[in-house]
Amino acid sequence: MANGIRFERLTGKGHHYPVLLHIGSTYAPVTEATVNELKGQTLLPGERFLEIFVEKVGYSNYLKERIRAELRKTGDPITQATVLQGIVRDL
Repeated sequence: MANGIRFERLTGKGHHYPVLLHIGSTYAPVTEATVNELKGQTLLPGERFLEIFVEKVGYSNYLKERIRAELRKTGDPITQATVLQGIVRDL
């Protein structure tokens, strides 16, 4: 079982959801528009970025709770935010 939160960009053309967000052992599709919105937020303080991150990619209450639970498991939220901000910039 995989832990943590990570992104995967799908290769090839024609993907309606070109990015997958892996949350532990599950995943959620992410649109290019959402990725671009998150890129615009990567200079915010870590805690604020995480709030926006959860709201943008957590399109259901269940998914939001899964993301929050996975963030809690991975340790320091500020470190996790910094890592996610870097990943989002590179998407």
